[in-house]
Amino acid sequence: MARHSPSHLNLDPMSRSQSSSSIRSNLTIDSSRSTTSSQKRRGLLGKLGTGVQSIFRRFSRSRTTLTEMQIQILLAMTNFTREEVVKWHEDFITNYPNGYMTRKQFVSMYKSLCPKSDPERFARHIFRAFDLDRSNTVDFHEFLVGLSMTSTTSSIRDKLQWIFHVFDIDGNGILTRRECLEIIEIFVRFNQSLQGDTSNPNNDQLIIAAKRSMMNIFDNVGDIHNDKLTMSQFVEGCLKDDLISQLLEPGSATTLTNTHDNSTAST
Repeated sequence: MARHSPSHLNLDPMSRSQSSSSIRSNLTIDSSRSTTSSQKRRGLLGKLGTGVQSIFRRFSRSRTTLTEMQIQILLAMTNFTREEVVKWHEDFITNYPNGYMTRKQFVSMYKSLCPKSDPERFARHIFRAFDLDRSNTVDFHEFLVGLSMTSTTSSIRDKLQWIFHVFDIDGNGILTRRECLEIIEIFVRFNQSLQGDTSNPNNDQLIIAAKRSMMNIFDNVGDIHNDKLTMSQFVEGCLKDDLISQLLEPGSATTLTNTHDNSTAST
């Protein structure tokens, strides 16, 4: 199977088409950190934010250069090949010469990729998962980790661990019912806007069903009324709910995928 290629990434929710060489045209949207030292995070993103982030920066001379050590770290952290890492870095620095993407630039990227929808709310929440160190910027290493985590080759469990940080609006490592209700509606509405299906009267019913499923996850944790979810409870609950799994799995609105296989097959 062909590996991911930076020059063929696409963010279309229903189909994959060949893209150009720059980051803005490389990406499309298919259908979402570690905390400060005083906060305790568990799971994959917690480890990334504490260990790898410090190692990556230790060996970094500049946010615009890519050392051999950094390449090796990214190879271990992502599903990209060496050639893909180098190519993605070239494209990233071309588009963001300072070596990082601000929140505004991140949102602008989504807007340019989805001109017929309004992705601002969605993109602002997805940004939170990309921004591992909570610096309000996304550097190349964070960007590539995010791409890898949202690719169709990542497992649904790993993807849900990553998406947990999208739902965790206040960044305290615990999800509330209010946070989950807000984010799941944003997911569904954005997916609908990408499909050009915003006027469908059934859309509201899908939102209601998705919210009900999210509340069932809370209700099914333990024997008493529960208003909070840990990462493990969130992941396990989503895996047991067919609707939520379908909304959040690779192929949904959150997924950043490449189209190397499809584009090469069509040529």
